[in-house]
Amino acid sequence: MKMIDKYKEFGVFSEKAAFEYLLANLKDTIRTYDFFVAWEKIFGNVLKVEVALNILNTLIGKDDLENKLKELIRSYPEIVPVIPLLIAVRETSIKVADMGSDVEYSFAERKRYDDDEIDRIVYFASKCGILNILADKSIKNLVDYYLGVEVGLDTNARKNRSGKAMENLIEVYVKTICDKHGYNYIAQASVTAIKAEWGRDVPTDKSQRCFDFAIKAGENIYLLEVNYYSGGGTKLKSVAGEFKSLFELVKQEPKVGFIWVTDGPGWLTAQHPLLETFNATDYVINIKMIENGLLEEIITKGL
Repeated sequence: MKMIDKYKEFGVFSEKAAFEYLLANLKDTIRTYDFFVAWEKIFGNVLKVEVALNILNTLIGKDDLENKLKELIRSYPEIVPVIPLLIAVRETSIKVADMGSDVEYSFAERKRYDDDEIDRIVYFASKCGILNILADKSIKNLVDYYLGVEVGLDTNARKNRSGKAMENLIEVYVKTICDKHGYNYIAQASVTAIKAEWGRDVPTDKSQRCFDFAIKAGENIYLLEVNYYSGGGTKLKSVAGEFKSLFELVKQEPKVGFIWVTDGPGWLTAQHPLLETFNATDYVINIKMIENGLLEEIITKGL
């Protein structure tokens, strides 16, 4: 790592102390209020299938549901793709292990379904319990029910939102620095975009890699990768190794620097691989260090 004067301002005078400072100032969370549920996306998804759900609502509390569902499919084939959504499955082709063999069910949208296809669809709905909850009125309204399903499905997207939240947070600092000093930056910067914008070639380990940010400060270009890890796991070791290798590649190009911004308590479970990369690269910094002006110092002084 590079020891620069800014470290001294917050009591760091050695590489060991710098790493200890990094670990001691990992943020427990970067969640904002919009992290938990993406309501706009959810209501949009519900709206797309609201008509079909209201058609299926007519089955609630009815007898002889299998035959009634068959009749409904014949009259309104557009309800078929909605059926797997009721059990929180977005796929339109579903394989099920049944009596020792794999059976595939198709819920792809079609203008009509033949009797065999309808029988299979209704059999699936029955075996999965969909008809039971309609028959016993466990559900009063499928639109409201599906809103809950979408909220549940949306929790799977929180991992992506966590990564985006970190990028959004760091972009505030990047933009502030660039506006203050008259620098330019590109978010999600591919090597092609950097070449097109600034006429400069930058090395990369993957042809499709997009650096989270590229900052042009005078003749220098800084490539930033940004991530946040709330939990541990074996992935952290490979991530640290990846950015160590990426730094070795980038440093071969004059006037191009690499800065890894990472944070989160997950690193407390993977301190050794993080330390290896910290020692082997110029800059591994976290949000607290950026708040203390370290990123600005690196860029403005061409370090």
